[in-house]
Amino acid sequence: MTTKLQKYKHRAVLIGCVIILALAFLIPQMYRNAHSAPYCYSSGTQITLQNKNTHKLNDYQKQQFTKMVKLAIDKKDGPFDWSTYQTVSLEVYKMKKPSVYGIIYKIKPRFHQENTITNSVIIKLSDRDLKTYHKFSILGYSSDFSNYLN
Repeated sequence: MTTKLQKYKHRAVLIGCVIILALAFLIPQMYRNAHSAPYCYSSGTQITLQNKNTHKLNDYQKQQFTKMVKLAIDKKDGPFDWSTYQTVSLEVYKMKKPSVYGIIYKIKPRFHQENTITNSVIIKLSDRDLKTYHKFSILGYSSDFSNYLN
């Protein structure tokens, strides 16, 4: 009976070690994926990541893409006081080229709510890590702010 108990004890310790090692590798990878821009293997096609019907981004990714589009608008037409605007919609597309994303950001003023301002930005990320959301280049830009300000 004791040899059988030792056999199961040895097996339980071995399984426990394997589980701990697996978690040690999986948890950091899951953390990196949650804080990174989505990477899509299908090159040559545009992929919808976020719109009214598709929700492939987590809350952190949506927040970082929103920060990026606001920063791009501030660079081109701003700076703006973003507390006076509310988000209507955010659409994010993974473009055909690597690290290139298209963002359509619709907002409206908090006071004159009949006007919707549409902003379209194509950006190239310098790094997949969205913690460095300010490190990108603007490849294309179109905004209703430009029309209102000119």
